[in-house]
Amino acid sequence: MSTSLLPTATALQHGEVRELLELSPDHRVRWRERPVSLGISPPIAEGVDCGLAVARHPAVRAIGTIALRATVVGGRVVQSSARCSVTRSASDKRQGWFHYLSRVGVLEVMTRVTHETPARLAEGFLGDRPSSATLDLTSPTDRLLGRIGLRRLDNEAPLRAGTLRLRWAARVGDLTRPQVAFRVHDDLTRTALIVVPAESELDAVQRFCEDLAAHDWLLTVASDAVERADLAGPGTRESVEILAPVLEHLAHLWVPGAHTPAGLRDLWAQLAEEPDLAAQWLRTVGHMRNRLLVSTWKAMHENTL
Repeated sequence: MSTSLLPTATALQHGEVRELLELSPDHRVRWRERPVSLGISPPIAEGVDCGLAVARHPAVRAIGTIALRATVVGGRVVQSSARCSVTRSASDKRQGWFHYLSRVGVLEVMTRVTHETPARLAEGFLGDRPSSATLDLTSPTDRLLGRIGLRRLDNEAPLRAGTLRLRWAARVGDLTRPQVAFRVHDDLTRTALIVVPAESELDAVQRFCEDLAAHDWLLTVASDAVERADLAGPGTRESVEILAPVLEHLAHLWVPGAHTPAGLRDLWAQLAEEPDLAAQWLRTVGHMRNRLLVSTWKAMHENTL
């Protein structure tokens, strides 16, 4: 999935978000107002016939559809995400596309699998970057952003912010509570592996991962702003112009777990231990506010001299 800043000068309101996310006339945009607004588009299907990377094993062939959806957080942050459940095909013969399109977000593996395959599929997907022969969800999520019409916005974003990508996988494991392993690979890419006790909890994982990606993006944007302000020089007008918009437009969006399904909120407690995103956020935002207070004091002191 990808997470980025909406290219608009002001935060989008409810009606504007709904108009942006209406991908299907037959399904309504889901909306939640508090504690921070969240709009979720209806899912759309995209057919695929591809290989799936399997760790330490040749790729397996899968046919079916991926489910795509877009979300808007706080009228400011846009996300494009894709998910699919991988299951063994009931037949060793390829079915007609009507069969696959009737099961949105399901990929059927045509190749022979073993009891080790689910874990190896997750490891393979989160491993090296996908090759041209295996499933890559980057292009579909990028196409979805084009489809929702971001180009119609005013392209007057109030601050500089890049795009982050999160690749995630979830599987059922022999444990009593969900577990998450989150990894930062580089400036642009993160991965997360979620293991849940029951198959019924798999559907909720996408919402948790969207929530995680949004907060990781917020922290990354704030940290990057501090670094750029340091280069501009403490107390300078340029440093203030870098830091102030982050506090004004993004700081209030930090509500980890608020939009995560109840059964998976314990995962945020695990993230508080490692890598402790919340503590990093408090330190970063506190540092930004102190910098702006010092800059204000300096400006007032200079004006009184």
